[in-house]
Amino acid sequence: MKRIDILRILAPYITDEDLVVVSLGGTGLEWNAVCPSDRNLYLVAMGCNTPVALGMALAMKHRRIILLETDGSLLLNMGALATLGNIAPSNLRVFVMDNQGYERVRHDISATRGKTDLAAVAQGCGIAQAGTARTEVEFAQAAKSAMEGTGLSFVVAKVETGIADVAPRPGDGVEDKFKFVRHVEKLEGKAILSSYRAKLD
Repeated sequence: MKRIDILRILAPYITDEDLVVVSLGGTGLEWNAVCPSDRNLYLVAMGCNTPVALGMALAMKHRRIILLETDGSLLLNMGALATLGNIAPSNLRVFVMDNQGYERVRHDISATRGKTDLAAVAQGCGIAQAGTARTEVEFAQAAKSAMEGTGLSFVVAKVETGIADVAPRPGDGVEDKFKFVRHVEKLEGKAILSSYRAKLD
């Protein structure tokens, strides 16, 4: 499967009330092309995506959080799956783009090209609704089930290596953060950064 094709399958399920945590690399570039919005929080720190999405899900239990994770990032912090399985926030949907490598640094081999099965690890950590999609049909079914269902879900999508020919994503991590926070402030009707601004005045 091409990653951009499955992102296009997922995009229609995202509503104005959702928040999306997006991993680094090609996933972020392609998601911005498919579903550009200030609701997207682009992270550039490997291993941090699942913890950040989990924290957001716990802080805003009334709001659905979608995580676009990668195999490389998740492998760097496998302990996050144990925490995720034990807490199991019902408002979190996890989609792992597994290209079995580290394309951003041009290294094509991750542990999932070998014997490591992220869906099996997730199930072992207590995430019952964890599975793997290897075709677009399988992913479409899994996405529908996850996005229309209830409870924590975890979908591993086996995708090809390579980044689609899309425009560069504007801005940088700092700008992305402030756009995202302003969006959350509007959604929640609460000031998040006001205390920091007050200290500067």
